[in-house]
Amino acid sequence: MIRKIYFIYLISISYIYGQTELKYEVDSNTPEWIQLMYSQNADEGTIIDKYNDYYKNNKFFKNKHTQYYKRWIREISRSTNAQPTKKSSQNNQWQCVGPWDFDKEAASRSYAPGSSHVYTVEQSKSNPDILYAGTATAGAWKSINKGDTWELITAELPLNQVYAIEIDFTNPEIIYISGNGGIYKSYDSGNNWTLIGNSVFTNLSHDIKDIKLCPTNNQILFVASNQGLYKSIDGGNNFSTIMSGNYLEIEFHTNSSDTIYFIKQINNKTEFYRSDDAGNSLNLFTNGWPNPTNGEEQKRTEIAVSPASPNKIVALATGNANGGSGLYGIYISDDKGENWTFQCCGNQPAGVPSSNNMNLMGWQPDGSDDGGQYYYDLALAINPYDANIIHVGGVNHWISFDNGISFSCPAKWSEPHKKGYVHADIHDINYFGNDLWFACDGGIFYSNNAADSIYKKQLGIAGTDFWGFGVGFKDHNVMLGGAYHNGTLLKDGNTYINDWICTDGGDGIRGFVNFGNPRMAYSDYGGKILSGDRTKNIASFNMSLKPNASYIVGESSQMEFDPRCYNWHYIGNDTTLWITKNNGISFDPVYHFNDKVTSIEVAWSNPNVIYIATWESWWGTKKIWKTIDSGTNWMEITPTNINGQAWIPYDITVSSQDENILWIARTSMYGGVQDAQGYEVFKSIDGGLNWINLSTPTLDNINATNIEHQRGSDGGVYLGTRNNVYYRNNSMNDWEIFNNNLPVSTFSTQLIPYYRNGLIINGTNRSVYEANFFENSPPSAQIAADKLEIDCTNDTVHFIDHSAVRINSASWLWNFPGGTPSISYLENPTVVYQKPGMYDVSLTVTDSFGSSTQTINNFIKYSDTVSKITNNMKYTQDFESGTFPPKYWKHPTANFNWQSIVVDSGANCYPTTTAYVNHYWAQYPAQESYLITNKIKLGNGDSAIHILSYDYSYSGFSSAHNDGFRIDISKDCGLTWDSIYSAYGTSLQTTNYSSSVWVPTCGSWKNNSHDLGSLGFTNDTIMVRFVAINDYGNHFYLDNIKIDGNNILNTFKIDKNAIEIYPNPSDGNFIIRTLQDNSTIKIIDIFGRILFEKNLNHQTMKISADFLNRGHYTVQVYHKNIIRNKKLIIK
Repeated sequence: MIRKIYFIYLISISYIYGQTELKYEVDSNTPEWIQLMYSQNADEGTIIDKYNDYYKNNKFFKNKHTQYYKRWIREISRSTNAQPTKKSSQNNQWQCVGPWDFDKEAASRSYAPGSSHVYTVEQSKSNPDILYAGTATAGAWKSINKGDTWELITAELPLNQVYAIEIDFTNPEIIYISGNGGIYKSYDSGNNWTLIGNSVFTNLSHDIKDIKLCPTNNQILFVASNQGLYKSIDGGNNFSTIMSGNYLEIEFHTNSSDTIYFIKQINNKTEFYRSDDAGNSLNLFTNGWPNPTNGEEQKRTEIAVSPASPNKIVALATGNANGGSGLYGIYISDDKGENWTFQCCGNQPAGVPSSNNMNLMGWQPDGSDDGGQYYYDLALAINPYDANIIHVGGVNHWISFDNGISFSCPAKWSEPHKKGYVHADIHDINYFGNDLWFACDGGIFYSNNAADSIYKKQLGIAGTDFWGFGVGFKDHNVMLGGAYHNGTLLKDGNTYINDWICTDGGDGIRGFVNFGNPRMAYSDYGGKILSGDRTKNIASFNMSLKPNASYIVGESSQMEFDPRCYNWHYIGNDTTLWITKNNGISFDPVYHFNDKVTSIEVAWSNPNVIYIATWESWWGTKKIWKTIDSGTNWMEITPTNINGQAWIPYDITVSSQDENILWIARTSMYGGVQDAQGYEVFKSIDGGLNWINLSTPTLDNINATNIEHQRGSDGGVYLGTRNNVYYRNNSMNDWEIFNNNLPVSTFSTQLIPYYRNGLIINGTNRSVYEANFFENSPPSAQIAADKLEIDCTNDTVHFIDHSAVRINSASWLWNFPGGTPSISYLENPTVVYQKPGMYDVSLTVTDSFGSSTQTINNFIKYSDTVSKITNNMKYTQDFESGTFPPKYWKHPTANFNWQSIVVDSGANCYPTTTAYVNHYWAQYPAQESYLITNKIKLGNGDSAIHILSYDYSYSGFSSAHNDGFRIDISKDCGLTWDSIYSAYGTSLQTTNYSSSVWVPTCGSWKNNSHDLGSLGFTNDTIMVRFVAINDYGNHFYLDNIKIDGNNILNTFKIDKNAIEIYPNPSDGNFIIRTLQDNSTIKIIDIFGRILFEKNLNHQTMKISADFLNRGHYTVQVYHKNIIRNKKLIIK
């Protein structure tokens, strides 16, 4: 019952982030989740569960319904009941640090770069240098230099979405904007605002699509709303209803202000109306206008006019008919709308797309695909000097030069290298003289030559809506996060023009930065190694798993680093908590929960203590769990004094000084009204056994999004909400708002402290803001390193200061007993250890606010693991253990990695786990990736026989891409390496080329072997290095690695007349043994020809028979008139 009341209320306030998209058609064959999504008062949790269930069993294809779903989810996730709020008593001011633009020409840019979602751009008629823009997430903006730079003008208004703008043609300081279900008016360019309209108008919640002033009387104002068509004759003070219904657009005749055109949407169609008396009366015109039949629909139409042909109107109609959807048709009227002619495309409305029936609403630049987002992105304009030139906007931008008979796409939405590029999803195209403006999901674009060349013009618009966000611990000028309708926005100091690049694909959710190496970051596309050069690509590395990510508040997992090691981190992937100790190359499961793992916090003071939150389902009970033994055992510590609403998710933060002190925020998926009012934030001082409610009336009517502790403070925590930021510490009796210079209705996606400069950084729906800490606090020491376990191959440890300390006054004192050096005053020292053992480390950090010391006993473990091969033992590795790399093996970080994978056909044609390298997607020519065994002792003297064998499979891609494989051996613990084998391209192939991702099939494997003894490796302790060499070819698979024990032939049980051959089958290098001395040995082919003959003076002979081709042979041993035969197979 509570939820139903809430849902009704949500509708009344949701225009802060309103869904402006009309619903698409469905039928009985449409998947259930889609039907439910378009139904009235449907349950959100049910829809989401049905959606997830559907795509567990069906391949995902992006279409109009999945795109609608994503925007529907966003509406829920970003909805807010923001109201004007008082300002903080603190002097600290938030400052925006971008994104406010993107470097379109930089290397590693996205295939569809953008930064801000803009709905409309309007240019002043009286001063063309002045423009106003309305955005989807960041309010309204003004430019005074023709779009070169922009400034926010709605910082004090509790609104985000501005869909429609109108500028007084006599005074560019007088403007009207839509927002919050009404219209705001400003007389001073946005310094002050008034919500206008009489009660007849303001008592309704409007979805306003268009605002137009009469071109000859600036007191007459028309408004197209979902509640009706309205007119004001006093500049918006009062409105009268002309007609009820859902109105989409208003256009004036270019020569007569009395002649006005209107578009209305009703049921499954749109209607065209004309007024010839300044809007006092309207006439419906239907001749030739779209008229969908039963089962068809046409619910969106844009119209446009041109002074070059005053009586002409072009209509862009969308919908579905005749078996196709997207473009319904381009219609032309030359008599002010009394008669309409179908102009394009094809011979009928809509229909199946083809070369003769292009769909201008789809994603393809040739119009060959069906559908699109035709009730979401739609725009139309006519050139004011040549009415034959028509611009259409959908996913792509299209131009016709022949009055709409034919269209071409100057640049696809994913072709930013072309001079006609406009980011995908165009909402507005406007001509103002020679100036042509585009508003789209990526920002603002401009042309002054009828779109022959197009440029972005959005510098200053801070409207990036971050779904995920991360900042460097060592360098706060490294930031990144996945953004709504754009790619991953990334800042790398001043590397990029205007600081930011848009990389990766659209609608990413993740963003993290390695705390020990700020050149290493992570996104939805995996790991990144920043180049620091806008002309060079950002390198990448694979991650075998990624954390849960969702557009829903409270459903995502973070990448939670162990505070001691920057290559160790935890993630929640589905219902399992995982840990990696090699920066994501491989993960090991920590614990499997029944529910999805979301928030993760590792205690600073004791990393064996970990807290996590779980998500059962939308309406399922959310829980909090704790372990004190690094994840072996868990106990539930969910608070019980939360006053119901157990479905609300949790975010967790832990004290830097005491692992038993933690805070939780309840982060509702909704934002229209407050859930959990009076029960928003809790604290525990005993590890979750008991909970203290920290909620006060100050937090009433807010919805929390995240909570973050300030290390070193006296229990200070920041609370991010859908509107503002709050702070509280142990000495404060209440929360204090912390919002100076932060725009009203700023959704805090993630708050992250940057201790080196004393900053709190806020990734939001309005780009990134930062401010000085609410209060200064003493330092908090934290020791960290690149690794905690070492051996002879990597006895050097790179220590990292992970302390909360101010860099401008910081000093360090490290102690490394047993290491070299034993004392250091550097921030990040390097220490060498020379022998096995356990080593303590201590650190004291000091800055202008105090001092802090940490000592960790047994911090570094030096071990020496050697596998010994004896007469009765083989060294084997089949990668079936579930851990990769295998225990004690090494896999140094590279731009591409060895990984494990399960294939259906292994060397024995059965499913198996193998090691493999993804050459198909890795483009790092001549670069190498290593997979190194632990130390292996080859025993029993110089006469020992050790055969290294393995199975491999490789197809290659083409003769132009020759990946390689090499085997190296070291006898000095990796100091030097000797190569014993290498092969490239065709020499490595086990089957024919494959132009798609290669997966082994039965029979596509080969076995290879190498006699280590004959290569000089006897009685040695060795390491074997398997080297993958990239040439952008295809996957390489490796399995069943073996080294046979020393003097392996001693274990053969043969009688005195027997012959043994090893290995058999062989590649031509094999060993023959008998129990007889002074024998003669022959190799005979199937035709009886003797190919090899030699006296055997001892019982064992090694033979390298390169002269033998693949096939079957007979080995014959002659001794004292006795002949013995044995079959030999050469593979």
